[in-house]
Amino acid sequence: MQLQVLSRSEVRAVHEASIEVLEHVGVRILEPRALEMLNEFGCTVDRETSIAHIPESLVMESVKKAPRSFTLYGRKKKMILEEGRTYFSTQGTAIFVFDPFTGERRSSTLKDVENFYRLADALENVHHATLVVYPTDVPEHKAHAYALLAALKNTTKTIDVYARSRSDALDCVKIASIAAGGLDELRKKPMILFFYNPISPLQHSRELLEGLMVFAENSQPVIIAPECQAGATAPATLAGLLVQQNAEVLSAIVVAELVNPGTPVLYGTVSTIMDMRTGNIALGSVETGLINAATAQIARYYGLPCRGTGGVTEAKAPDFQAGFEKAVTLLMASLSGVNFIYDAAGSLDSTLSASYEQVVMDDELCGIAARAAKGVEVSSESLALEVIEDVGPGGHYLNKIHTVKHVREEHYIPKLFTRLRWEAWLSAKGMLEQAREKVERILKEHEPEPLDPSVERELTLYVEKFLND
Repeated sequence: MQLQVLSRSEVRAVHEASIEVLEHVGVRILEPRALEMLNEFGCTVDRETSIAHIPESLVMESVKKAPRSFTLYGRKKKMILEEGRTYFSTQGTAIFVFDPFTGERRSSTLKDVENFYRLADALENVHHATLVVYPTDVPEHKAHAYALLAALKNTTKTIDVYARSRSDALDCVKIASIAAGGLDELRKKPMILFFYNPISPLQHSRELLEGLMVFAENSQPVIIAPECQAGATAPATLAGLLVQQNAEVLSAIVVAELVNPGTPVLYGTVSTIMDMRTGNIALGSVETGLINAATAQIARYYGLPCRGTGGVTEAKAPDFQAGFEKAVTLLMASLSGVNFIYDAAGSLDSTLSASYEQVVMDDELCGIAARAAKGVEVSSESLALEVIEDVGPGGHYLNKIHTVKHVREEHYIPKLFTRLRWEAWLSAKGMLEQAREKVERILKEHEPEPLDPSVERELTLYVEKFLND
C-alpha cells in the first residue's frame, strides 16, 4: 500500500486549480520559437510580456501523448520508468566535495567527477549515476562535454546530462550518439536523461527551453522538475505550491510534446519550503517528504512516471541530523511510489556539497528504503504454516530450508550499520571509518567495464576537437 497524503478529490482540486492558472494567469516562455509554437497551437500569447495562456484541451492532449512508461539505457544497465518500480540515484551538481583522504571541504574537480561515476558504478543500491559534482576546474561552457565523456568511460549504469543552451544540448546528443552507435540507435534506445527546471514562479528560461527542444527532437527523455520554495517562489501553503508546480510541469510537457509527440517525460519535483528564520532552502524538511508524496499522486493522476527528491539534508557533516533528514525524505519518497529518486546518495549542505563516504553510507540507506517499499508479501509460502508446524512449540528455525530460502529476500542485511553486541562494538570500526575504507577500496580496485576502444577513440577525438575550438 502506498503512502498517500491527498484524497482523490484533493488531487482533482489541484489539477483544476492548475488549469485555472494556465488559462488565466499564464506562464512566461522566454524562448521565441517555443512561444510561437504555442501561439500556432491555440494558446493566447502576449508577445510583449512573453506570457502564454494555455487551454486545458491542449494540456490534456499533450499529457496523453507522453508515454506511460519508458526505458532509459546505460551502456549495460537500464531503468524501466513505470508504475511499481523505484530507482535511486546519486546526488547532482554539487560544487564542493569533502576529500576522503584529507577531510577538507574543497571545490570539486573533473577527477572527482570521474571518481564519483566509478563509485556509483560499484554500488549495489544506486541504480543511476549522476553528475555528482560539477567540475569547477574546467571552462564552464565546456563542462557538459567533459562530464558526459567521464560518465561514458566510468560507468555502465544510466546517466544524465545538463545543458544550458541549444549548442550544449546538441553536443550532448552528438557525444551520446557516438556511444550508442549512431543517432538512429540513440533515438531507439535513449541513453541521456535531460534535467529541466522551470524558473519559479511560472517561467521557462530561454536556455533550458532550447535544451528541452533539442532533447525532445531526438526522443531523449526529459525530467521536468520545478524547484519551488514555499513562502518565497511559491505560496506558503503546500497545496498552493502543488498548484503552481503542476502548472509549471504541465506547461513544459506541452512544449515537449508539441516539438515531438511521444517525448518521454518524468513528472518531477525538487520543491520544498524556505526556512523563514534563515532565508535558506530546507530540502531536508519533512515538508519535502510531503511534497514528494503528493507529487507522486499527481503524476499517477496523469498516468506519468514520477521523479522525486530524497536522501537530502541541510546538515554539513554525516551526523545525526543528516541521518534523520535523509531517512525521512528517502522513506517518504519510496513509500509514496516515486519512480526515480534523485539526490538519494551523497549529498550534504542542501546538495551544495558531496561526500564520498556519504555516498557509500546512503547506498545502504537506499537498500533499507527499497526493502520498506516492498512491504510484506502474504502468500501460502510466506505464511509458513508447514514450517511452523514442523518446528512446533519451543523449537527454532535456524536449520530450516525455509529460513535459508527466504532470509535474504525478506531481511535487509546492512554492511555498515552496526548490530554488534556492546563488547564487540567497543573494538569495531565506526561507520564513517568503514565507509572511508570502502571508498578507498572501490577507487583502488574497481574498474568499470571499458568502452569499445574504437568508440572511446572517436569520443575522445570529438571532445578534444570541441574543447580546442
